[in-house]
Amino acid sequence: MAEVLLEELIDSDIDWMTQAGRKQQVATHQFLIQQNDVPEAFYVVLEGALVATIQSDQSNTLGRAYAAILDNPSTRQDVLRFEIGEVVGETVFLTKAPSSIAVQAVEPSSVLVLPYEQLQAHFERDVEFAARFYRAIAILLLKRFEYLLETFSHRKGLQIPPLQDGPLLFGELSDRDVDWMIEHAVVQNVIPGEELVQAGRMLEKLYIVLEGMLSIAIVEGQKSRMASIFDRIQGSEAVVGREIARVAKGEIFGETALLTTRLSNYTIQAIEPSTLLVLSTQQMALKLQQDPAMASRFYRVLSILLSQRLEGLISRLGYGQNTYQAGALLSESVRYEDEIDLELLDGLTLGGARFDWMLRQLNVRGMR
Repeated sequence: MAEVLLEELIDSDIDWMTQAGRKQQVATHQFLIQQNDVPEAFYVVLEGALVATIQSDQSNTLGRAYAAILDNPSTRQDVLRFEIGEVVGETVFLTKAPSSIAVQAVEPSSVLVLPYEQLQAHFERDVEFAARFYRAIAILLLKRFEYLLETFSHRKGLQIPPLQDGPLLFGELSDRDVDWMIEHAVVQNVIPGEELVQAGRMLEKLYIVLEGMLSIAIVEGQKSRMASIFDRIQGSEAVVGREIARVAKGEIFGETALLTTRLSNYTIQAIEPSTLLVLSTQQMALKLQQDPAMASRFYRVLSILLSQRLEGLISRLGYGQNTYQAGALLSESVRYEDEIDLELLDGLTLGGARFDWMLRQLNVRGMR
């Protein structure tokens, strides 16, 4: 993960970050970010190492239940390690939401501190920088998500909570962006049991669910993914995998093909008659290369989506998220599970209207 920034950014980007930022020392055991606090800045690790920890609230019944189930009185756990080149505090310019994790140094460390206001102003001045930067953040978040999913996928009943990706996507994109996507996409109808993505194969398409529901199953281990491919060739029963999520109207899948060339770990198939808007990822990638403004908006959306999926995964691990209890007072400093981020609400409202407009333009209900 440490090389992502260097691989995605160019020299002038690194030079600006060095000039705009300041170096801060972080002593062993010192917290850089406290859980449930809004990060004050964006940080790049220059020396040493830090860890992300998550801890559930034992003041409520659910938190104590997790402690009993996991035989861990503190329900505190280290989930991620940040070393040289890693970034933390990215939510400061994505959602401005309280952090679901605490970040603490495990050895003497130093970080580059970039204030939110300076970073945001530079995004507006240099849209090509914004596109490269948001893409780098999306790749880092994807790697973290996949690491946590692989580490904790053995948890029985682990399910990723659904997100309304479509309204967020169309709320961040411009009208011109949406028009281009509609013009270059095709509408595809699928029947229950039909597979759109096979584990062990390359992702080649971006899908937006217009109607229906699909299942995402993880196939664990290289052997299982290889076996699933040859099972299909030989006509044997395929390796199905274990369901970890379902996607419904307004949600997106296949977008990770724009961030990585790795083979898919997932099998995605319809579980009811569904209608999808389908875009070639090759064509989409070419458009993003040619249109930096659209790329900055699109990769920002992917960063937000992956950040929210990471938050959702942490909540399903039984850590980090707080659960509202009837009769209790809501705290402005605490983020509750499934709480809507007010910073994104306006964009979601606009995106929802655009999504409904798109459905009317495509006449989805009349295509069945």
